[in-house]
Amino acid sequence: MPTPFEKKSIRNIGIYGIIRPAEVDDFLIPEGGVGEAVNVHFDRKGAVTVRPGIAVLGATIQAGYPIWGLHNTQSGSMMAVISQAASARVYVYAGTSWASSLASGTANVKTRFLEAAGRTVVLNFGSATTMYSSVRFFSTADTWVTTGNPINPQAITDQVAGSVQPTLGEVYKSRIYLAGGNTNGTNIANSRLWYSNVINSSGNFAWTPSTDFVDINPNDGENITGIKRYSLELLVFKPNYIYRFRTAGLDPDPLIKLGTRSNESIVEGKKGLYFHHDSGFYRYTGGYPTEISRPISDIVDAITFANYSEIAGWKDSNNIYWQIGDITIDGDSLSWRNCVVRYTESSELWTIYSYPNEVQFGSDYNSGSALSRVVGLDNGVVATVNSGTSDLLEPIKYRMITKWYEWEGVENRKVIQELIALCEKAEETRIMYQTDGNIEWHDIGQLKKYLNYFKQLNIKFHRIRFKITGVSRDEAPIFLGLEIIKGINEGIVEQ
Repeated sequence: MPTPFEKKSIRNIGIYGIIRPAEVDDFLIPEGGVGEAVNVHFDRKGAVTVRPGIAVLGATIQAGYPIWGLHNTQSGSMMAVISQAASARVYVYAGTSWASSLASGTANVKTRFLEAAGRTVVLNFGSATTMYSSVRFFSTADTWVTTGNPINPQAITDQVAGSVQPTLGEVYKSRIYLAGGNTNGTNIANSRLWYSNVINSSGNFAWTPSTDFVDINPNDGENITGIKRYSLELLVFKPNYIYRFRTAGLDPDPLIKLGTRSNESIVEGKKGLYFHHDSGFYRYTGGYPTEISRPISDIVDAITFANYSEIAGWKDSNNIYWQIGDITIDGDSLSWRNCVVRYTESSELWTIYSYPNEVQFGSDYNSGSALSRVVGLDNGVVATVNSGTSDLLEPIKYRMITKWYEWEGVENRKVIQELIALCEKAEETRIMYQTDGNIEWHDIGQLKKYLNYFKQLNIKFHRIRFKITGVSRDEAPIFLGLEIIKGINEGIVEQ
Protein backbone atom coordinates (compact mmCIF):
# COMPACT_ATOMS: atom_id res chain seq x y z
CA MET A 1 0.00 0.00 0.00
CA PRO A 2 1.47 3.39 -0.98
CA THR A 3 2.69 5.51 1.91
CA PRO A 4 4.00 9.10 2.06
CA PHE A 5 7.62 9.38 1.04
CA GLU A 6 9.59 11.01 3.82
CA LYS A 7 11.21 14.32 3.04
CA LYS A 8 14.79 13.93 1.80
CA SER A 9 17.62 16.40 1.80
CA ILE A 10 20.59 16.34 -0.57
CA ARG A 11 23.00 18.81 0.99
CA ASN A 12 26.71 18.99 1.70
CA ILE A 13 27.31 17.94 -1.90
CA GLY A 14 30.95 17.39 -2.69
CA ILE A 15 32.34 17.18 0.83
CA TYR A 16 34.13 13.99 -0.29
CA GLY A 17 34.83 15.18 -3.84
CA ILE A 18 34.81 12.76 -6.76
CA ILE A 19 34.63 9.08 -5.88
CA ARG A 20 34.36 7.01 -9.00
CA PRO A 21 32.45 3.67 -9.17
CA ALA A 22 35.57 1.95 -10.48
CA GLU A 23 37.00 2.22 -6.98
CA VAL A 24 33.85 2.10 -4.84
CA ASP A 25 30.49 0.49 -5.60
CA ASP A 26 27.76 3.01 -6.36
CA PHE A 27 25.91 2.23 -3.17
CA LEU A 28 28.99 2.61 -0.99
CA ILE A 29 29.81 6.15 -2.06
CA PRO A 30 29.20 8.21 1.09
CA GLU A 31 26.77 11.09 1.36
CA GLY A 32 28.52 14.09 -0.11
CA GLY A 33 30.50 12.08 -2.66
CA VAL A 34 29.84 12.73 -6.35
CA GLY A 35 30.34 10.63 -9.45
CA GLU A 36 31.46 13.48 -11.70
CA ALA A 37 32.38 17.11 -11.21
CA VAL A 38 33.66 19.18 -14.12
CA ASN A 39 34.72 22.80 -13.74
CA VAL A 40 33.35 23.06 -10.22
CA HIS A 41 34.88 23.34 -6.76
CA PHE A 42 33.95 22.04 -3.34
CA ASP A 43 36.03 24.64 -1.51
CA ARG A 44 32.97 26.26 0.07
CA LYS A 45 31.81 23.61 2.50
CA GLY A 46 28.37 22.28 1.66
CA ALA A 47 28.15 23.99 -1.73
CA VAL A 48 29.16 23.44 -5.33
CA THR A 49 30.82 26.49 -6.88
CA VAL A 50 31.95 27.01 -10.46
CA ARG A 51 35.73 27.35 -10.74
CA PRO A 52 37.41 30.63 -11.67
CA GLY A 53 38.48 31.19 -15.26
CA ILE A 54 41.75 31.81 -17.05
CA ALA A 55 42.90 35.11 -18.56
CA VAL A 56 45.61 36.00 -21.08
CA LEU A 57 48.81 37.31 -19.50
CA GLY A 58 49.65 40.42 -21.51
CA ALA A 59 48.67 39.31 -25.00
CA THR A 60 48.89 36.27 -27.26
CA ILE A 61 52.57 35.75 -28.07
CA GLN A 62 52.19 33.93 -31.39
CA ALA A 63 48.69 32.72 -32.25
CA GLY A 64 48.42 29.04 -33.07
CA TYR A 65 51.88 28.00 -31.88
CA PRO A 66 52.27 25.93 -28.69
CA ILE A 67 54.25 26.96 -25.64
CA TRP A 68 57.23 24.64 -25.22
CA GLY A 69 58.74 26.12 -22.07
CA LEU A 70 57.73 28.38 -19.19
CA HIS A 71 59.79 29.86 -16.37
CA ASN A 72 59.68 32.58 -13.72
CA THR A 73 63.12 34.16 -13.24
CA GLN A 74 64.53 35.36 -9.96
CA SER A 75 64.24 38.92 -11.22
CA GLY A 76 60.44 38.62 -11.51
CA SER A 77 60.06 38.14 -15.26
CA MET A 78 58.35 35.32 -17.13
CA MET A 79 60.04 33.43 -19.94
CA ALA A 80 58.06 31.48 -22.51
CA VAL A 81 59.33 29.37 -25.40
CA ILE A 82 57.35 29.18 -28.63
CA SER A 83 58.07 27.02 -31.64
CA GLN A 84 57.37 28.97 -34.77
CA ALA A 85 57.48 26.67 -37.77
CA ALA A 86 61.12 25.50 -38.03
CA SER A 87 62.63 27.10 -34.91
CA ALA A 88 61.94 28.12 -31.34
CA ARG A 89 62.22 31.51 -29.67
CA VAL A 90 62.38 32.66 -26.04
CA TYR A 91 60.05 35.54 -25.13
CA VAL A 92 60.26 37.58 -21.95
CA TYR A 93 57.39 39.27 -20.10
CA ALA A 94 58.45 41.95 -17.65
CA GLY A 95 55.00 43.11 -16.55
CA THR A 96 53.70 44.89 -19.62
CA SER A 97 54.32 42.96 -22.86
CA TRP A 98 56.15 40.00 -24.38
CA ALA A 99 59.42 40.65 -26.21
CA SER A 100 61.68 38.31 -28.16
CA SER A 101 64.90 37.56 -26.26
CA LEU A 102 66.57 34.54 -27.86
CA ALA A 103 66.01 33.04 -31.31
CA SER A 104 66.96 30.04 -33.44
CA GLY A 105 66.21 27.27 -30.97
CA THR A 106 65.22 23.72 -31.84
CA ALA A 107 61.55 23.52 -32.73
CA ASN A 108 58.98 21.39 -30.91
CA VAL A 109 61.08 20.17 -27.98
CA LYS A 110 60.55 20.78 -24.28
CA THR A 111 62.74 23.63 -23.14
CA ARG A 112 63.57 23.82 -19.44
CA PHE A 113 65.13 26.44 -17.19
CA LEU A 114 66.92 26.71 -13.90
CA GLU A 115 68.25 29.56 -11.75
CA ALA A 116 71.91 29.52 -10.72
CA ALA A 117 74.11 32.28 -9.32
CA GLY A 118 71.58 34.96 -10.19
CA ARG A 119 71.39 33.81 -13.78
CA THR A 120 68.86 31.90 -15.81
CA VAL A 121 69.98 28.73 -17.60
CA VAL A 122 67.98 27.44 -20.55
CA LEU A 123 68.28 23.74 -21.41
CA ASN A 124 67.44 21.87 -24.58
CA PHE A 125 66.90 25.01 -26.59
CA GLY A 126 69.43 24.78 -29.38
CA SER A 127 72.94 23.72 -30.18
CA ALA A 128 74.14 24.81 -26.75
CA THR A 129 72.98 25.20 -23.22
CA THR A 130 72.95 28.91 -22.57
CA MET A 131 72.95 31.19 -19.56
CA TYR A 132 71.35 34.57 -19.18
CA SER A 133 72.17 37.13 -16.52
CA SER A 134 68.83 38.11 -15.01
CA VAL A 135 69.94 41.33 -13.34
CA ARG A 136 68.04 43.30 -15.97
CA PHE A 137 66.23 42.61 -19.22
CA PHE A 138 66.21 44.54 -22.45
CA SER A 139 69.73 45.86 -21.93
CA THR A 140 72.80 45.31 -24.05
CA ALA A 141 74.55 44.02 -20.94
CA ASP A 142 72.05 41.25 -20.50
CA THR A 143 72.91 38.71 -23.18
CA TRP A 144 72.74 35.00 -23.63
CA VAL A 145 76.10 33.25 -23.68
CA THR A 146 77.25 29.76 -24.66
CA THR A 147 80.96 29.79 -23.82
CA GLY A 148 83.20 30.40 -20.84
CA ASN A 149 82.22 30.83 -17.26
CA PRO A 150 79.89 30.68 -15.47
CA ILE A 151 78.70 27.65 -17.42
CA ASN A 152 79.68 25.73 -20.51
CA PRO A 153 77.89 22.38 -20.54
CA GLN A 154 78.35 22.36 -24.32
CA ALA A 155 81.71 20.90 -23.40
CA ILE A 156 80.09 17.80 -21.94
CA THR A 157 81.24 14.83 -23.96
CA ASP A 158 80.34 11.33 -23.00
CA GLN A 159 83.18 8.85 -23.26
CA VAL A 160 80.92 6.32 -24.91
CA ALA A 161 78.32 8.24 -26.84
CA GLY A 162 80.05 11.45 -27.83
CA SER A 163 78.40 14.85 -27.57
CA VAL A 164 75.56 15.24 -25.08
CA GLN A 165 73.15 18.17 -24.92
CA PRO A 166 71.49 18.20 -21.48
CA THR A 167 67.71 18.32 -21.35
CA LEU A 168 67.21 18.19 -17.56
CA GLY A 169 68.82 20.23 -14.82
CA GLU A 170 68.63 21.15 -11.14
CA VAL A 171 70.66 23.10 -8.59
CA TYR A 172 71.56 21.11 -5.46
CA LYS A 173 74.01 22.07 -2.69
CA SER A 174 75.58 24.85 -4.76
CA ARG A 175 76.21 22.65 -7.79
CA ILE A 176 74.43 22.35 -11.13
CA TYR A 177 73.33 18.83 -12.08
CA LEU A 178 72.52 17.98 -15.70
CA ALA A 179 71.24 14.88 -17.46
CA GLY A 180 69.66 13.63 -20.68
CA GLY A 181 70.18 14.58 -24.27
CA ASN A 182 72.30 11.77 -25.58
CA THR A 183 71.74 11.68 -29.31
CA ASN A 184 73.19 8.25 -29.76
CA GLY A 185 70.87 6.37 -27.41
CA THR A 186 73.57 4.71 -25.32
CA ASN A 187 72.19 3.56 -21.98
CA ILE A 188 75.21 4.81 -20.07
CA ALA A 189 74.88 8.36 -21.39
CA ASN A 190 71.13 8.41 -20.81
CA SER A 191 71.68 7.30 -17.20
CA ARG A 192 74.55 9.72 -16.49
CA LEU A 193 74.28 12.67 -14.13
CA TRP A 194 76.92 15.40 -14.64
CA TYR A 195 77.68 17.96 -11.97
CA SER A 196 79.64 21.20 -11.79
CA ASN A 197 82.02 22.31 -9.10
CA VAL A 198 80.68 24.23 -6.13
CA ILE A 199 80.00 27.84 -7.06
CA ASN A 200 83.15 29.90 -6.46
CA SER A 201 83.65 33.33 -4.87
CA SER A 202 83.09 35.01 -8.25
CA GLY A 203 79.69 33.42 -8.61
CA ASN A 204 80.80 31.07 -11.37
CA PHE A 205 80.70 27.35 -12.05
CA ALA A 206 83.34 25.20 -13.69
CA TRP A 207 83.02 21.78 -15.27
CA THR A 208 85.20 18.70 -15.52
CA PRO A 209 82.82 16.45 -17.45
CA SER A 210 85.42 13.73 -17.97
CA THR A 211 85.36 12.92 -14.26
CA ASP A 212 82.52 14.79 -12.53
CA PHE A 213 79.56 12.54 -13.14
CA VAL A 214 77.74 9.60 -11.61
CA ASP A 215 76.05 6.80 -13.53
CA ILE A 216 72.54 6.08 -12.26
CA ASN A 217 72.32 2.32 -12.68
CA PRO A 218 72.52 2.10 -16.50
CA ASN A 219 71.76 -1.62 -16.21
CA ASP A 220 68.14 -1.00 -15.20
CA GLY A 221 67.32 -0.43 -18.88
CA GLU A 222 65.73 3.00 -18.36
CA ASN A 223 66.73 6.60 -19.09
CA ILE A 224 66.69 9.52 -16.69
CA THR A 225 63.38 11.34 -17.18
CA GLY A 226 63.34 13.82 -14.29
CA ILE A 227 65.46 15.59 -11.66
CA LYS A 228 64.07 17.33 -8.62
CA ARG A 229 65.55 18.75 -5.42
CA TYR A 230 63.36 17.93 -2.43
CA SER A 231 64.23 18.49 1.22
CA LEU A 232 67.82 17.28 1.69
CA GLU A 233 67.81 15.01 -1.36
CA LEU A 234 68.28 15.23 -5.09
CA LEU A 235 65.80 12.79 -6.62
CA VAL A 236 66.66 11.25 -9.97
CA PHE A 237 63.62 9.84 -11.77
CA LYS A 238 63.36 7.13 -14.37
CA PRO A 239 60.03 5.79 -15.66
CA ASN A 240 59.87 3.11 -12.95
CA TYR A 241 62.56 4.05 -10.44
CA ILE A 242 63.55 6.90 -8.15
CA TYR A 243 67.17 7.20 -6.99
CA ARG A 244 68.05 9.37 -4.00
CA PHE A 245 71.23 11.41 -4.03
CA ARG A 246 72.35 12.68 -0.62
CA THR A 247 75.53 14.02 0.92
CA ALA A 248 76.89 10.52 1.33
CA GLY A 249 76.19 9.68 -2.27
CA LEU A 250 73.58 7.82 -4.24
CA ASP A 251 71.45 4.98 -2.98
CA PRO A 252 73.01 1.98 -4.76
CA ASP A 253 69.69 0.29 -5.46
CA PRO A 254 66.31 1.68 -6.50
CA LEU A 255 64.62 1.66 -3.13
CA ILE A 256 61.63 3.30 -4.76
CA LYS A 257 60.26 1.23 -7.64
CA LEU A 258 58.09 4.03 -8.92
CA GLY A 259 59.06 6.86 -11.22
CA THR A 260 57.71 9.13 -13.92
CA ARG A 261 57.87 9.62 -17.65
CA SER A 262 57.30 13.37 -17.34
CA ASN A 263 59.60 15.75 -15.52
CA GLU A 264 56.79 18.31 -15.70
CA SER A 265 54.48 16.06 -13.63
CA ILE A 266 56.75 16.52 -10.59
CA VAL A 267 55.29 19.22 -8.33
CA GLU A 268 56.27 20.17 -4.80
CA GLY A 269 53.29 21.00 -2.58
CA LYS A 270 52.85 21.74 1.11
CA LYS A 271 52.49 18.10 2.12
CA GLY A 272 55.06 16.47 -0.13
CA LEU A 273 56.41 15.97 -3.60
CA TYR A 274 53.82 14.80 -6.12
CA PHE A 275 54.34 13.01 -9.44
CA HIS A 276 52.65 10.81 -12.03
CA HIS A 277 53.58 7.20 -12.58
CA ASP A 278 52.02 4.80 -15.08
CA SER A 279 49.89 3.42 -12.22
CA GLY A 280 48.58 6.72 -10.83
CA PHE A 281 49.49 9.90 -8.95
CA TYR A 282 51.73 9.68 -5.88
CA ARG A 283 52.98 11.74 -2.95
CA TYR A 284 56.54 11.40 -1.68
CA THR A 285 57.54 12.63 1.78
CA GLY A 286 60.82 10.80 2.27
CA GLY A 287 59.72 7.18 2.60
CA TYR A 288 57.92 5.08 0.03
CA PRO A 289 55.45 7.12 -2.06
CA THR A 290 51.73 6.93 -1.31
CA GLU A 291 49.16 6.65 -4.08
CA ILE A 292 46.61 9.48 -3.85
CA SER A 293 44.52 8.90 -6.99
CA ARG A 294 42.47 5.81 -6.09
CA PRO A 295 39.15 7.76 -5.89
CA ILE A 296 39.56 8.63 -9.59
CA SER A 297 41.28 5.43 -10.69
CA ASP A 298 39.18 4.95 -13.83
CA ILE A 299 40.03 8.49 -14.96
CA VAL A 300 43.72 7.86 -14.34
CA ASP A 301 43.50 4.53 -16.16
CA ALA A 302 41.98 6.35 -19.16
CA ILE A 303 45.09 8.48 -19.68
CA THR A 304 46.65 7.34 -22.93
CA PHE A 305 50.18 5.99 -22.82
CA ALA A 306 51.25 8.64 -25.34
CA ASN A 307 50.24 11.32 -22.81
CA TYR A 308 52.26 9.89 -19.92
CA SER A 309 55.34 11.85 -21.00
CA GLU A 310 53.27 15.00 -21.67
CA ILE A 311 51.58 15.38 -18.28
CA ALA A 312 52.20 18.88 -16.94
CA GLY A 313 51.62 19.92 -13.34
CA TRP A 314 51.48 23.11 -11.32
CA LYS A 315 50.23 24.23 -7.92
CA ASP A 316 48.62 27.00 -5.92
CA SER A 317 48.43 27.50 -2.16
CA ASN A 318 46.31 24.40 -1.50
CA ASN A 319 45.98 22.43 -4.74
CA ILE A 320 48.00 20.40 -7.21
CA TYR A 321 46.91 20.35 -10.86
CA TRP A 322 47.84 18.02 -13.72
CA GLN A 323 46.95 18.29 -17.40
CA ILE A 324 46.28 14.70 -18.54
CA GLY A 325 44.93 15.16 -22.09
CA ASP A 326 41.61 14.11 -23.58
CA ILE A 327 39.87 11.46 -21.47
CA THR A 328 37.07 9.06 -22.43
CA ILE A 329 35.43 6.48 -20.16
CA ASP A 330 33.35 4.34 -22.49
CA GLY A 331 31.37 2.47 -19.86
CA ASP A 332 29.91 5.70 -18.50
CA SER A 333 29.87 7.54 -21.83
CA LEU A 334 31.95 10.29 -20.24
CA SER A 335 34.57 12.40 -21.98
CA TRP A 336 36.54 15.53 -21.18
CA ARG A 337 38.72 17.60 -23.56
CA ASN A 338 41.99 18.99 -22.28
CA CYS A 339 41.27 17.38 -18.95
CA VAL A 340 42.94 18.72 -15.80
CA VAL A 341 42.63 16.86 -12.50
CA ARG A 342 42.82 18.96 -9.34
CA TYR A 343 43.89 17.51 -5.98
CA THR A 344 43.27 19.55 -2.84
CA GLU A 345 46.00 18.87 -0.29
CA SER A 346 44.07 19.92 2.83
CA SER A 347 40.93 17.87 2.13
CA GLU A 348 42.40 15.23 -0.24
CA LEU A 349 39.48 15.81 -2.64
CA TRP A 350 39.52 15.53 -6.44
CA THR A 351 37.68 17.46 -9.11
CA ILE A 352 38.07 17.88 -12.88
CA TYR A 353 38.65 20.85 -15.13
CA SER A 354 38.14 20.99 -18.87
CA TYR A 355 40.02 23.90 -20.44
CA PRO A 356 39.46 25.23 -23.97
CA ASN A 357 43.13 24.58 -24.79
CA GLU A 358 45.72 22.07 -23.68
CA VAL A 359 48.16 23.07 -20.95
CA GLN A 360 51.79 22.47 -21.96
CA PHE A 361 53.57 23.89 -18.89
CA GLY A 362 52.66 25.42 -15.55
CA SER A 363 54.58 27.85 -13.38
CA ASP A 364 54.45 30.35 -10.56
CA TYR A 365 54.70 33.99 -11.61
CA ASN A 366 56.11 36.32 -8.98
CA SER A 367 56.20 39.76 -10.52
CA GLY A 368 57.75 41.25 -7.39
CA SER A 369 54.46 42.77 -6.28
CA ALA A 370 52.10 39.78 -6.57
CA LEU A 371 52.19 35.98 -6.85
CA SER A 372 49.99 34.25 -9.41
CA ARG A 373 49.95 30.98 -11.29
CA VAL A 374 50.25 30.75 -15.04
CA VAL A 375 50.06 28.06 -17.69
CA GLY A 376 51.42 27.88 -21.20
CA LEU A 377 48.80 26.69 -23.69
CA ASP A 378 48.96 25.05 -27.10
CA ASN A 379 47.65 28.20 -28.85
CA GLY A 380 50.49 30.66 -28.15
CA VAL A 381 48.95 32.01 -24.95
CA VAL A 382 50.37 32.24 -21.46
CA ALA A 383 47.33 32.48 -19.18
CA THR A 384 46.81 33.37 -15.55
CA VAL A 385 44.72 30.68 -13.87
CA ASN A 386 42.03 31.25 -11.23
CA SER A 387 41.29 34.62 -12.78
CA GLY A 388 37.86 36.00 -13.66
CA THR A 389 34.70 34.12 -14.61
CA SER A 390 35.53 33.05 -18.17
CA ASP A 391 38.09 30.98 -20.07
CA LEU A 392 39.92 33.36 -22.41
CA LEU A 393 36.66 35.39 -22.61
CA GLU A 394 34.59 32.27 -23.35
CA PRO A 395 31.91 31.10 -20.85
CA ILE A 396 32.73 28.15 -18.60
CA LYS A 397 30.58 25.06 -19.09
CA TYR A 398 30.11 23.02 -15.93
CA ARG A 399 28.32 19.94 -14.65
CA MET A 400 28.11 17.80 -11.55
CA ILE A 401 26.51 14.38 -11.03
CA THR A 402 25.50 13.20 -7.58
CA LYS A 403 25.86 9.71 -6.19
CA TRP A 404 22.99 7.23 -6.62
CA TYR A 405 20.26 7.36 -3.99
CA GLU A 406 17.96 4.43 -3.16
CA TRP A 407 16.03 5.82 -0.20
CA GLU A 408 13.76 3.45 1.77
CA GLY A 409 15.12 0.37 0.04
CA VAL A 410 16.04 -0.29 -3.56
CA GLU A 411 13.25 -2.89 -3.73
CA ASN A 412 10.62 -0.19 -3.25
CA ARG A 413 9.50 2.08 -6.06
CA LYS A 414 9.31 5.70 -5.05
CA VAL A 415 7.65 8.70 -6.69
CA ILE A 416 8.95 12.26 -6.34
CA GLN A 417 6.13 14.75 -6.73
CA GLU A 418 7.71 18.00 -5.56
CA LEU A 419 11.22 19.22 -4.86
CA ILE A 420 13.12 22.42 -4.21
CA ALA A 421 16.51 23.28 -5.70
CA LEU A 422 18.60 25.88 -3.86
CA CYS A 423 21.16 28.04 -5.64
CA GLU A 424 22.78 31.43 -5.98
CA LYS A 425 23.57 33.24 -9.25
CA ALA A 426 22.66 30.11 -11.22
CA GLU A 427 20.24 31.49 -13.81
CA GLU A 428 21.71 29.35 -16.60
CA THR A 429 21.81 26.13 -14.57
CA ARG A 430 19.50 23.20 -15.28
CA ILE A 431 18.76 20.22 -13.10
CA MET A 432 18.17 16.73 -14.53
CA TYR A 433 17.72 13.20 -13.23
CA GLN A 434 18.53 9.61 -14.18
CA THR A 435 16.78 6.54 -12.78
CA ASP A 436 17.63 2.88 -12.23
CA GLY A 437 19.69 1.39 -15.03
CA ASN A 438 18.59 3.86 -17.69
CA ILE A 439 21.11 5.93 -19.63
CA GLU A 440 18.73 8.77 -20.50
CA TRP A 441 18.77 12.02 -18.57
CA HIS A 442 15.42 13.73 -18.04
CA ASP A 443 15.02 17.45 -17.54
CA ILE A 444 13.45 18.87 -14.38
CA GLY A 445 13.90 22.53 -15.18
CA GLN A 446 15.98 25.67 -15.06
CA LEU A 447 17.10 27.38 -11.87
CA LYS A 448 16.11 31.04 -11.76
CA LYS A 449 16.21 32.12 -8.10
CA TYR A 450 17.36 31.08 -4.65
CA LEU A 451 14.42 28.71 -4.01
CA ASN A 452 13.25 26.89 -7.13
CA TYR A 453 10.02 24.89 -6.72
CA PHE A 454 9.23 22.04 -9.07
CA LYS A 455 5.76 20.44 -8.71
CA GLN A 456 3.75 17.67 -10.37
CA LEU A 457 6.91 15.84 -11.33
CA ASN A 458 5.81 12.18 -11.05
CA ILE A 459 9.40 10.87 -11.10
CA LYS A 460 9.25 7.09 -10.53
CA PHE A 461 12.40 5.28 -9.46
CA HIS A 462 14.05 2.58 -7.42
CA ARG A 463 17.29 4.50 -7.38
CA ILE A 464 18.00 7.98 -8.69
CA ARG A 465 20.77 10.50 -9.19
CA PHE A 466 20.80 14.14 -10.25
CA LYS A 467 22.87 16.30 -12.55
CA ILE A 468 23.34 20.04 -12.57
CA THR A 469 24.71 21.57 -15.73
CA GLY A 470 25.04 25.08 -17.03
CA VAL A 471 27.20 27.94 -18.25
CA SER A 472 28.97 30.52 -16.11
CA ARG A 473 29.19 34.04 -17.48
CA ASP A 474 29.45 37.20 -15.39
CA GLU A 475 29.12 35.61 -11.94
CA ALA A 476 30.14 32.22 -10.65
CA PRO A 477 27.04 30.09 -9.88
CA ILE A 478 26.66 28.36 -6.53
CA PHE A 479 24.52 25.23 -6.09
CA LEU A 480 23.44 24.52 -2.52
CA GLY A 481 21.44 21.30 -2.81
CA LEU A 482 17.99 19.73 -3.14
CA GLU A 483 15.05 19.22 -0.81
CA ILE A 484 12.51 16.56 -1.81
CA ILE A 485 9.41 17.77 -0.03
CA LYS A 486 6.65 15.49 -1.32
CA GLY A 487 6.55 11.96 -2.65
CA ILE A 488 5.12 8.45 -2.37
CA ASN A 489 6.64 5.10 -1.50
CA GLU A 490 4.69 2.62 -3.63
CA GLY A 491 6.37 -0.40 -2.07
CA ILE A 492 7.29 -3.44 -4.16
CA VAL A 493 5.79 -3.00 -7.59
CA GLU A 494 5.98 -5.86 -10.03
CA GLN A 495 7.26 -4.79 -13.41
